[in-house]
Amino acid sequence: MATRDARFDRMVPAAPEAIGPLRREVRRFARAHGASADVQAAVALAFSEACTSVVRPDADPLGDPGPLVVQARVQDDVLLIRVAHVGRSAPLATAQGGGYGFGLALITRLTERFEVRDRVGLPGKDLEMTFRLERAPAPQRSSPPRPSRSSTRR
Repeated sequence: MATRDARFDRMVPAAPEAIGPLRREVRRFARAHGASADVQAAVALAFSEACTSVVRPDADPLGDPGPLVVQARVQDDVLLIRVAHVGRSAPLATAQGGGYGFGLALITRLTERFEVRDRVGLPGKDLEMTFRLERAPAPQRSSPPRPSRSSTRR
């Protein structure tokens, strides 16, 4: 059972190699708070796409990627994940032609709610994703349990 208010906070360099370990941590966080396997998979994929849209090796010409901030919280069976890149230049990766691209469209389909916002007074973007935590059902047997027969005879 999820606690009423559980939190997850990480700040790492905004480098592509940081995404995989963070994705696994976020998925474990969702699982620990009762997310079903389907919700865990949606969280992992949406999280990867959000990070990929803000973490780009060519984003900063000075070579300082800046921090990637990941915050998640569970409150009343809802998981909210916020991904923010607070580097000097953090444009969202978009498809050619200026559209948002397939990654952000995919996030929209996987989440209950998805929002991209400018950071107030700071460069970069905040991506917020909300997931409804469907409780994983208790494992069920494919057949009724058989009565056990204990015997000392062989």
